[in-house]
Amino acid sequence: MKKASKAIRPVFYVIEILWALLFIVFIIKAQYYRAAGCVLWGSVFAYLYLIQPFSKYHQQPYASSDGKVSRKHDVITAIVCLALILACILPMGLAPAYNGEFPQHRNQYEVLAHSLKEGHVWLDLPVDPRLLEINPYEPSERVAAEVDYYSDHAFYNGKYYMYFGVVPAILLFLPYLLITGQDLTTYHATQFFAAFAILGVFLLFRKLAKKYFPSMSFLLFLSLTTAFATICVYFSVGTPALYCTATTSAACLSIWSIYFFTSGVFLTEAKARWKRVLLASLGSLFGAAAFGCRPSGALGAFLLVIPFFFEYLRTEVLANKTEKSYVLKLIGRICVIGLPYLIIGLLLMYYNYVRFGTPTEFGQSYQLTVCDQSKYGSFFEEFSTVRTVNGILYNFIGFTPIIGEFPFVYYNSTFVNFPILLMIFGAFTEKGRAFAKQTKMRLLIAFLFIAPLVTTVMQIAWAPGNGSAERYRMDIYYLITLLAFIVIGALMKNLPEQKQSFYGFLLCLLCLQVMFFSALFLLFPDDYNYTHWFPEKLPLLRQVFMFK
Repeated sequence: MKKASKAIRPVFYVIEILWALLFIVFIIKAQYYRAAGCVLWGSVFAYLYLIQPFSKYHQQPYASSDGKVSRKHDVITAIVCLALILACILPMGLAPAYNGEFPQHRNQYEVLAHSLKEGHVWLDLPVDPRLLEINPYEPSERVAAEVDYYSDHAFYNGKYYMYFGVVPAILLFLPYLLITGQDLTTYHATQFFAAFAILGVFLLFRKLAKKYFPSMSFLLFLSLTTAFATICVYFSVGTPALYCTATTSAACLSIWSIYFFTSGVFLTEAKARWKRVLLASLGSLFGAAAFGCRPSGALGAFLLVIPFFFEYLRTEVLANKTEKSYVLKLIGRICVIGLPYLIIGLLLMYYNYVRFGTPTEFGQSYQLTVCDQSKYGSFFEEFSTVRTVNGILYNFIGFTPIIGEFPFVYYNSTFVNFPILLMIFGAFTEKGRAFAKQTKMRLLIAFLFIAPLVTTVMQIAWAPGNGSAERYRMDIYYLITLLAFIVIGALMKNLPEQKQSFYGFLLCLLCLQVMFFSALFLLFPDDYNYTHWFPEKLPLLRQVFMFK
């Protein structure tokens, strides 16, 4: 393998020199997009050289056998994490529809912050009297009456409300308004949540790799973590205000909820009782707060509380069963852990009751949107077997035809967008099952399959278009990527050197596909994103990828 690697090295150097020369030529000719393309493809070839099957980097473990990570690996990981954060958050300010220049209905968090400052929960927006004379939720009636109204706001009893969750407004928008006296432009909040979601993925995977997969190559760890963190937040890059503020904040808080639960339940010894309670309580706090961002985005992390609870119970009983009155103490600790869910749940229900007269209505039924959602019934009333089956197939394996013009691709479904996520089914192999049994993760892995499915079924019943919008899949991507990382780590354990290198190479290629397709998806003109607002930029961006 070393000989093969040395044979490839001169070819790699020649290619990189050619890219450098082309870069200089394009700079001299002031063809800056093509010059950027040289940087892009030069980086791709460098990565391909690092991951080629004969590379020594496939044999460099992420951590030692006792789980210690070298400072060098941590520094490189931190640099990659920071680079990914910057790559995701900096483009969010490009599109005028999302950067505050032309906010339209996308400034609702800012308006709500003013309302909360003034001590009420409705939005201070003028109401067209004609809206009170018709069924305001029926689009055809609004059009016929030529009503002026605020799109995608909730409207109830003559007042406008924001049906998106209040937690981002409380965490960021209101404090910023109180401290500076100015509005926090909505996309900045999305930047904040996307950055911390990426950081959460890197830290969660670091903990899992140290404990369970120390022999995973550092190259594969870095590739998987970067790709999976990208999947969790990439959609918010192109359309970062309002809708993606809700989805990204819910994903961010859910990721941190899982991080703290995993740290407290699986990665902390049972004898460290109050440390476990503290970490698990933080998991409850972040998980409960996620419901105040977007309930469907928080549902998956909430369902994972079930396996976390049973594992916590199992380890506590084994460690303390000889202690007198341990049952009462255990119940007390469980109550402490669950308290954030209870308190925040009651506060959110009170918030709903104050607005809509019922604790369970978040405002979806009163949206002024493209369909009359006030007619929607309960989940059981809206449930349709045929619609559900079709929706599941479309959301997970649906295919959108390739487009004839750059960027050639449009959002497909979960497994078509990112084929590497198909690795989750490796959990059913003999090696996957053995790992789950050995690590006591069988229930957790089972719920990592169940939670995305349940979330998708709920969205199919209530969301327009069978819940098939790509931004809705942000509610499940953080769950599926976590499952994929665990399964890949399990399957790659104790492989012979040649197989580890070959499979590592294939997995890294799939990670590269994630990065490329995420970029191409974002370049498709859609929903007033950058290329939709500035269509003349698309041919120039094409030069970055194709030089023509």
